[in-house]
Amino acid sequence: MQGQLSCGVMLLSSLLMFAACSSESAHANRAPEPAAQSTAPKTNPDAEILVDFKKRIDGYMALHNKLEKEAPPLKETKDPAKIKASQDVLAMKIREARKGARQGDIFTLEIRQLFRRLMYPEVKGPEGRATKAAITEESHELKSVPLKVNAEYPDNAPLMTVPPNILAALPKLPEDLEYRFVNRNMILLDTHANVIVDFVPNAIQ
Repeated sequence: MQGQLSCGVMLLSSLLMFAACSSESAHANRAPEPAAQSTAPKTNPDAEILVDFKKRIDGYMALHNKLEKEAPPLKETKDPAKIKASQDVLAMKIREARKGARQGDIFTLEIRQLFRRLMYPEVKGPEGRATKAAITEESHELKSVPLKVNAEYPDNAPLMTVPPNILAALPKLPEDLEYRFVNRNMILLDTHANVIVDFVPNAIQ
């Protein structure tokens, strides 16, 4: 009787071990479940760059507006001397507040590269020749314009009109800021203070 019990126990143990091994083997051979695909929307790199550009422009304009309020108010006048005096006061305050400013603070490397790409279709090929010619037509008269942050735009230098198709390709600027070209270079000009805020060398290829 005892022998029969021992055999029964051994048989039961063997069956349990076989069942456990079969379960482990099935688990090991099971195909891995596919990873859940990310549902996060893809970000447009150009959109991120344009958002960064707007933040930098907004930051500059916040400073401009703050300093403009601190300057003595200019009554409406057509007197060039008084207008120039108002420009000079604001320009002095901006230079002092931005004395550590460098080229690229507004037009970062990524922004410069994007702007060149945005403008390139407007100046390439036969159709772009007129645009390029309009940008560079008075290059000899712009030699006095310094490509330098915080520099004054010379009173005797012409302000080149930016072709409408180029303006349409670039982000819109707030009042008191304008894109201007100095030959193939593009500057960001504070028109109230007459100060070069930043610039893009060789903007037009």
